Amino acid sequence: MINLTKADQTATIDLSKGTSDIVVRAQWVDNGDGNDGNDDLDLRCSILMPDGKMYLVDGEYRCSLEALPFAHHHGDVQSASADAPGEEIITVARDIAKRAGGPVALCFSVYSALGNGQVSVASLKPQMKMSYGSEVVTCNYDFNQGPGANNPSIYTYVIGYAIVTEQEVILAPSGKTSKPGQEETPWIFWKDTAIDVDIVGPAVFKGKQASKSEPYNKKFNISHRFENVAAPQKKGFLGGLFS
Repeated sequence: MINLTKADQTATIDLSKGTSDIVVRAQWVDNGDGNDGNDDLDLRCSILMPDGKMYLVDGEYRCSLEALPFAHHHGDVQSASADAPGEEIITVARDIAKRAGGPVALCFSVYSALGNGQVSVASLKPQMKMSYGSEVVTCNYDFNQGPGANNPSIYTYVIGYAIVTEQEVILAPSGKTSKPGQEETPWIFWKDTAIDVDIVGPAVFKGKQASKSEPYNKKFNISHRFENVAAPQKKGFLGGLFS
Protein backbone atom coordinates (compact mmCIF):
# COMPACT_ATOMS: atom_id res chain seq x y z
CA MET A 1 0.00 0.00 0.00
CA ILE A 2 1.22 3.50 -0.87
CA ASN A 3 0.48 6.23 1.69
CA LEU A 4 0.42 9.82 0.40
CA THR A 5 0.51 12.50 3.09
CA LYS A 6 1.53 15.69 1.26
CA ALA A 7 -0.31 17.69 -1.36
CA ASP A 8 2.59 17.52 -3.84
CA GLN A 9 2.93 13.72 -3.73
CA THR A 10 1.53 11.52 -6.49
CA ALA A 11 1.10 7.82 -7.12
CA THR A 12 0.37 5.99 -10.37
CA ILE A 13 -1.87 2.96 -10.71
CA ASP A 14 -1.31 0.83 -13.81
CA LEU A 15 -4.70 -0.10 -15.29
CA SER A 16 -3.19 -2.64 -17.69
CA LYS A 17 -2.63 -5.16 -14.91
CA GLY A 18 -6.21 -6.15 -14.21
CA THR A 19 -9.87 -5.96 -15.16
CA SER A 20 -11.53 -4.81 -11.94
CA ASP A 21 -13.13 -1.41 -11.49
CA ILE A 22 -11.61 1.38 -9.37
CA VAL A 23 -12.95 1.58 -5.83
CA VAL A 24 -12.65 4.72 -3.69
CA ARG A 25 -13.43 4.71 0.01
CA ALA A 26 -13.71 7.82 2.15
CA GLN A 27 -13.24 7.04 5.83
CA TRP A 28 -13.52 9.13 8.96
CA VAL A 29 -13.57 8.53 12.71
CA ASP A 30 -15.62 9.56 15.72
CA ASN A 31 -13.86 12.61 17.16
CA GLY A 32 -14.90 11.75 20.71
CA ASP A 33 -16.86 14.95 21.35
CA GLY A 34 -19.83 13.00 22.70
CA ASN A 35 -22.10 14.05 19.83
CA ASP A 36 -22.62 11.19 17.38
CA GLY A 37 -25.03 13.28 15.33
CA ASN A 38 -22.27 15.41 13.83
CA ASP A 39 -20.08 12.44 12.83
CA ASP A 40 -21.69 12.40 9.38
CA LEU A 41 -19.68 13.19 6.29
CA ASP A 42 -20.82 12.89 2.67
CA LEU A 43 -18.43 11.61 0.02
CA ARG A 44 -18.72 13.55 -3.22
CA CYS A 45 -16.94 13.19 -6.55
CA SER A 46 -16.83 15.93 -9.17
CA ILE A 47 -16.09 14.36 -12.56
CA LEU A 48 -14.71 16.39 -15.48
CA MET A 49 -15.12 14.82 -18.91
CA PRO A 50 -12.86 15.48 -21.93
CA ASP A 51 -15.51 17.77 -23.44
CA GLY A 52 -15.49 20.00 -20.37
CA LYS A 53 -18.82 18.83 -18.96
CA MET A 54 -18.97 18.19 -15.21
CA TYR A 55 -20.96 15.62 -13.26
CA LEU A 56 -21.58 15.11 -9.55
CA VAL A 57 -21.68 11.71 -7.87
CA ASP A 58 -22.79 11.54 -4.22
CA GLY A 59 -25.34 9.87 -1.96
CA GLU A 60 -28.17 11.80 -3.61
CA TYR A 61 -26.93 11.56 -7.20
CA ARG A 62 -25.66 7.99 -7.13
CA CYS A 63 -25.31 7.54 -10.91
CA SER A 64 -24.28 4.35 -12.71
CA LEU A 65 -21.26 2.51 -14.08
CA GLU A 66 -23.23 1.82 -17.25
CA ALA A 67 -23.98 5.41 -18.27
CA LEU A 68 -22.45 8.87 -17.91
CA PRO A 69 -20.53 9.62 -15.75
CA PHE A 70 -19.54 5.90 -15.44
CA ALA A 71 -19.29 5.99 -11.64
CA HIS A 72 -21.58 4.84 -8.83
CA HIS A 73 -22.03 5.91 -5.20
CA HIS A 74 -22.92 3.00 -2.94
CA GLY A 75 -25.14 4.99 -0.59
CA ASP A 76 -25.21 7.45 2.27
CA VAL A 77 -23.65 6.49 5.63
CA GLN A 78 -24.68 8.81 8.43
CA SER A 79 -22.47 8.03 11.41
CA ALA A 80 -19.15 6.92 12.80
CA SER A 81 -18.48 5.39 16.19
CA ALA A 82 -15.46 4.72 18.33
CA ASP A 83 -15.62 1.08 17.23
CA ALA A 84 -16.50 1.53 13.55
CA PRO A 85 -15.20 4.36 11.33
CA GLY A 86 -17.65 5.94 8.92
CA GLU A 87 -17.14 4.94 5.31
CA GLU A 88 -18.74 5.82 1.97
CA ILE A 89 -17.76 4.20 -1.31
CA ILE A 90 -17.69 5.24 -4.96
CA THR A 91 -16.83 2.81 -7.75
CA VAL A 92 -15.43 4.20 -10.99
CA ALA A 93 -15.51 2.17 -14.21
CA ARG A 94 -12.01 0.99 -15.11
CA ASP A 95 -12.59 1.98 -18.76
CA ILE A 96 -14.08 5.40 -17.97
CA ALA A 97 -11.52 7.20 -20.15
CA LYS A 98 -12.16 4.94 -23.14
CA ARG A 99 -15.91 5.34 -22.83
CA ALA A 100 -15.64 9.11 -22.33
CA GLY A 101 -13.32 9.56 -25.31
CA GLY A 102 -10.24 10.80 -23.45
CA PRO A 103 -8.72 11.49 -20.03
CA VAL A 104 -11.18 12.06 -17.18
CA ALA A 105 -10.47 14.10 -14.03
CA LEU A 106 -11.93 13.18 -10.65
CA CYS A 107 -12.06 15.26 -7.47
CA PHE A 108 -13.08 13.50 -4.26
CA SER A 109 -14.27 15.57 -1.32
CA VAL A 110 -16.14 15.15 1.95
CA TYR A 111 -18.89 17.52 3.02
CA SER A 112 -20.41 18.17 6.44
CA ALA A 113 -23.89 19.62 6.23
CA LEU A 114 -24.65 22.32 8.78
CA GLY A 115 -27.85 20.45 9.66
CA ASN A 116 -25.78 17.63 11.14
CA GLY A 117 -24.47 19.93 13.87
CA GLN A 118 -21.36 22.02 14.40
CA VAL A 119 -18.13 20.05 14.01
CA SER A 120 -14.56 20.54 12.88
CA VAL A 121 -14.27 18.24 9.86
CA ALA A 122 -10.53 17.99 10.47
CA SER A 123 -11.25 16.40 13.86
CA LEU A 124 -12.94 13.50 12.04
CA LYS A 125 -9.62 12.80 10.25
CA PRO A 126 -11.02 12.12 6.77
CA GLN A 127 -8.90 10.12 4.35
CA MET A 128 -9.47 8.25 1.10
CA LYS A 129 -8.30 4.90 -0.20
CA MET A 130 -8.27 4.09 -3.89
CA SER A 131 -7.94 0.42 -4.75
CA TYR A 132 -7.53 -1.38 -8.04
CA GLY A 133 -7.18 -5.10 -7.62
CA SER A 134 -4.42 -5.62 -5.06
CA GLU A 135 -3.08 -2.07 -5.46
CA VAL A 136 -4.10 0.40 -2.75
CA VAL A 137 -3.17 4.08 -2.51
CA THR A 138 -4.17 6.13 0.55
CA CYS A 139 -4.53 9.91 0.50
CA ASN A 140 -3.89 10.70 4.14
CA TYR A 141 -3.31 14.44 4.26
CA ASP A 142 -3.47 15.74 7.85
CA PHE A 143 -6.05 18.54 7.74
CA ASN A 144 -5.32 19.36 11.40
CA GLN A 145 -2.13 21.10 10.28
CA GLY A 146 -4.12 23.73 8.37
CA PRO A 147 -5.05 27.18 9.74
CA GLY A 148 -8.78 26.37 9.75
CA ALA A 149 -8.48 22.98 11.43
CA ASN A 150 -10.70 23.87 14.36
CA ASN A 151 -13.21 25.93 12.39
CA PRO A 152 -16.66 24.25 12.41
CA SER A 153 -17.91 26.53 9.61
CA ILE A 154 -15.59 24.95 7.02
CA TYR A 155 -17.84 22.36 5.38
CA THR A 156 -15.91 20.92 2.41
CA TYR A 157 -12.53 19.16 2.42
CA VAL A 158 -10.94 17.91 -0.80
CA ILE A 159 -9.31 14.61 0.09
CA GLY A 160 -7.85 13.64 -3.27
CA TYR A 161 -7.96 14.09 -7.02
CA ALA A 162 -6.97 12.00 -9.99
CA ILE A 163 -6.57 11.91 -13.75
CA VAL A 164 -7.67 8.65 -15.39
CA THR A 165 -6.45 7.63 -18.84
CA GLU A 166 -6.92 4.33 -20.62
CA GLN A 167 -3.57 3.16 -19.24
CA GLU A 168 -3.28 4.61 -15.72
CA VAL A 169 -4.57 6.64 -12.81
CA ILE A 170 -2.46 9.46 -11.41
CA LEU A 171 -3.64 10.20 -7.88
CA ALA A 172 -2.71 12.91 -5.34
CA PRO A 173 -3.94 14.27 -2.00
CA SER A 174 -5.19 17.83 -1.94
CA GLY A 175 -5.55 19.61 1.39
CA LYS A 176 -7.87 22.26 -0.09
CA THR A 177 -10.85 23.34 1.99
CA SER A 178 -13.76 25.66 1.40
CA LYS A 179 -13.86 29.11 2.94
CA PRO A 180 -15.76 29.50 6.23
CA GLY A 181 -19.49 29.48 5.64
CA GLN A 182 -19.08 28.58 1.95
CA GLU A 183 -21.39 25.94 0.44
CA GLU A 184 -19.73 25.78 -2.97
CA THR A 185 -18.60 22.44 -4.41
CA PRO A 186 -15.17 21.54 -5.84
CA TRP A 187 -14.85 22.40 -9.54
CA ILE A 188 -12.18 21.08 -11.91
CA PHE A 189 -10.54 22.97 -14.76
CA TRP A 190 -8.38 21.48 -17.51
CA LYS A 191 -4.95 23.11 -17.74
CA ASP A 192 -3.60 21.48 -20.94
CA THR A 193 -3.07 17.88 -19.75
CA ALA A 194 -3.11 18.82 -16.06
CA ILE A 195 -5.96 20.00 -13.85
CA ASP A 196 -6.67 22.76 -11.37
CA VAL A 197 -9.24 22.41 -8.59
CA ASP A 198 -11.06 25.30 -6.94
CA ILE A 199 -14.10 25.31 -4.68
CA VAL A 200 -16.29 27.52 -6.87
CA GLY A 201 -18.93 25.05 -8.08
CA PRO A 202 -22.65 25.26 -7.34
CA ALA A 203 -24.07 24.48 -3.92
CA VAL A 204 -25.95 21.17 -3.98
CA PHE A 205 -28.13 20.48 -0.96
CA LYS A 206 -30.03 17.24 -0.44
CA GLY A 207 -33.35 16.11 0.93
CA LYS A 208 -35.57 18.82 2.39
CA GLN A 209 -32.85 21.41 1.78
CA ALA A 210 -32.60 20.74 -1.97
CA SER A 211 -34.79 23.68 -2.92
CA LYS A 212 -32.32 26.07 -1.29
CA SER A 213 -29.55 25.27 -3.78
CA GLU A 214 -30.66 27.54 -6.62
CA PRO A 215 -31.40 30.59 -4.42
CA TYR A 216 -27.91 30.22 -2.92
CA ASN A 217 -26.29 29.94 -6.34
CA LYS A 218 -28.18 32.95 -7.69
CA LYS A 219 -27.34 35.01 -4.62
CA PHE A 220 -23.61 34.43 -5.08
CA ASN A 221 -23.67 34.51 -8.90
CA ILE A 222 -22.44 30.95 -9.31
CA SER A 223 -22.78 30.11 -13.00
CA HIS A 224 -21.26 26.61 -13.02
CA ARG A 225 -23.73 23.72 -13.18
CA PHE A 226 -23.38 19.94 -13.04
CA GLU A 227 -24.85 18.16 -16.06
CA ASN A 228 -26.84 15.72 -13.92
CA VAL A 229 -28.11 18.09 -11.22
CA ALA A 230 -31.29 19.88 -12.26
CA ALA A 231 -32.90 22.74 -10.40
CA PRO A 232 -35.94 21.55 -8.42
CA GLN A 233 -39.20 22.11 -10.25
CA LYS A 234 -41.66 24.47 -8.62
CA LYS A 235 -45.10 22.98 -8.09
CA GLY A 236 -47.87 24.78 -9.88
CA PHE A 237 -51.31 25.75 -8.69
CA LEU A 238 -52.76 22.30 -9.41
CA GLY A 239 -50.36 20.21 -7.35
CA GLY A 240 -47.48 20.18 -9.81
CA LEU A 241 -49.42 19.42 -13.02
CA PHE A 242 -48.13 22.75 -14.29
CA SER A 243 -44.80 24.41 -13.50
